[in-house]
Amino acid sequence: MIQRLGNAPYLLLVGAALFWGGNAVAGKFLAGSLPPVTISFTRLTIGVLIMSPLIIRLFRRERAALKEHFKLLVFLAVTGVVGFNLLIYWAVHYTSAINATLLNSTSPLFIFLLSALLIGEKMELKYWVSMAISMIGVLVVITQGSFERLIALQFNMGDLIMVLAVISWSLYSIFIKKISGKLPSLAIFGFTLAIGFTVMIPAVAIELAIVQVDVPTMAEWSALFYIGIFPSICSFLLWNRAVAMIGPSKASISLNLIPVFGTIAAFLVLGEVITIPQVLGGCLVFIGVFITSFTRKKSVQLAEEA
Repeated sequence: MIQRLGNAPYLLLVGAALFWGGNAVAGKFLAGSLPPVTISFTRLTIGVLIMSPLIIRLFRRERAALKEHFKLLVFLAVTGVVGFNLLIYWAVHYTSAINATLLNSTSPLFIFLLSALLIGEKMELKYWVSMAISMIGVLVVITQGSFERLIALQFNMGDLIMVLAVISWSLYSIFIKKISGKLPSLAIFGFTLAIGFTVMIPAVAIELAIVQVDVPTMAEWSALFYIGIFPSICSFLLWNRAVAMIGPSKASISLNLIPVFGTIAAFLVLGEVITIPQVLGGCLVFIGVFITSFTRKKSVQLAEEA
């Protein structure tokens, strides 16, 4: 049964999206009792403890490569492993889990934009159109459809922090290409996890010295173990397995399920209300992402046929 599931790429992708979709929801659940750095550090601690046998084995085997690419691995750890999740857990202190998951779905567009700005990747007119449509959707979400808020530049702080989280993840996604093929994907994952954990030690020490934190309840520990195991480890392993079988182009469409699962979970678990501006803004974001995904897949197909 397990072997059969392991060879079903689309089921693996649905599982990965489901777990990733619950990340902001669990963060929102914890936001009322735990500060963001503590949440992020606990998540990393759980991940490192689970992955430590693999990390130690990879360190022994890939020590030379680790030393050669250490600076890039630190950058990837700071942007992808630490920054992205820390900013999400900070954002949901001020905004809803639904807004966080909707804004998170703009990642592909920011990746294209930053690729054009930072590494000179050419963007066709279609990409700029899709970017404009999705950005309108983002504005609808963060202003709750209020033109007065837009004119007065009155934005929810949490929504703006979530945009920074998406930018952080986009930087990670761009620069991980520079190390892909030079280290096994599991080694990149394990090393960045360990580096991120180390970077967070002084940060959590400072936070705990300033903020009084009570001992988590059983429900809070459950949420912490959820984010430490499922979005942080299981989603990664499921995604990698599926991509190895069907390729990143076909797999990427499953990422659109993340805000869907996140919105449903926020409604069922947190009782958040789904508003009309969220639906409208989310649809515009999806349209923009769909245009980008469709044109990218078409170009990849043409290249393969050639």
